Amino acid sequence: MKGLPKGRGNALLALCLTLSSALAVAAATTALLPARVEEVARAVEKVRGRRFERAVPASEIDGTELKKVLRAKVFEGFPTSPENTVATLVALGFFEETPGLIDKLIDFYASQVIAFYDPEPRRFFLVKGAGDHLPDGGAGELGGAMAEKMIFAHELTHALQDETLRLDRRIKDLKENGDRALALESLLEGEATLVMVRVTLAELPGGESAEVEDSLAPLLSAGALEKANLPKDLPDYFSEQLFFPYVEGTAYVRRLVKAGGWAAVDRLWKSPPASSSAILHDGATFEPAERLLSASEEKSGPEGSKHLYSDTLGEWGVRFLLRKAAARNEADAIAAGWRGDRIAFFGSARNISYRWRIRFDGAPSAERFEAAWRSGRKRNEQVSRAGADVTVLSLRPPSP
Repeated sequence: MKGLPKGRGNALLALCLTLSSALAVAAATTALLPARVEEVARAVEKVRGRRFERAVPASEIDGTELKKVLRAKVFEGFPTSPENTVATLVALGFFEETPGLIDKLIDFYASQVIAFYDPEPRRFFLVKGAGDHLPDGGAGELGGAMAEKMIFAHELTHALQDETLRLDRRIKDLKENGDRALALESLLEGEATLVMVRVTLAELPGGESAEVEDSLAPLLSAGALEKANLPKDLPDYFSEQLFFPYVEGTAYVRRLVKAGGWAAVDRLWKSPPASSSAILHDGATFEPAERLLSASEEKSGPEGSKHLYSDTLGEWGVRFLLRKAAARNEADAIAAGWRGDRIAFFGSARNISYRWRIRFDGAPSAERFEAAWRSGRKRNEQVSRAGADVTVLSLRPPSP
């Protein structure tokens, strides 16, 4: 969306949307759409070295229906009610309370979508008229037809992934592990972006050389889009997590393919990356620590409150929170010591509470995190450290 992080209604993961607002598109007519999809599917097969099991159904969708689909997908992805989900993220400090946030997110996502593959009906959709109102945005000599092919190739790669991965099921299974969800999304979007780039370069003179790909891939990938067009009142949490799978995910997949070809990606289809750390750090293969909270810790909050949901925030989440605190200059280095975490949120009529335990690669890293956290937070929390583990508590009883 992310966009919203997985487990928080990540419409971008649920729909595998294309970030393509900077590309002008010559939209296919309804009659020609299935044939155009079939044509681009053949190009995707050639680049990816895998064949589709079936033709991908395709149809158009109007803007009103698109917003309905987006809203349903976002709400479906929330681990609790939209109001409580947003309240938990505000309580932990990801962003400040923002009036009308959900509607703003839906409007923003809808403005970015030209085409998408939806894994629940397993269908490719083209938004009616989406390309008619977009600026050239740097598409330049590639032209509308080439831009259309890029977008179609990206989304059809998601359709190819879905045939094996069954994305709808996997997404729901990760509803309370946002970090694994972000890692999976990074694999999916990184692969789709690289296939898109290679489908495009295959039509350019000399485009299949590694040197040309190295020079043009950043310009052709969704990660190169300007952030200037993001709504000013949209918290940066959403934009940062929106771009992460495209920027870091594409770099991750390119490293994999350079080292081991597409077979390396095939292996990850069977066993996707376990954390955002695997995306951020070349060679990071550790399995994150699990069950860091006991059953009673995870389910029992202050008297009068109820358990809302549990989650794993991952290195990306730790890094984001540290960047917002006083430790911004050293946030990335501290977060790189992350080896697992688990947070449980509790809610009453007026309060949100949480219990969070983070494990690091050793006591020194835990100590650095504790010091940075204490110095940068202005919240009612208790922070303690035991060896490589840091526990953060904000267990407030219900207000009278």
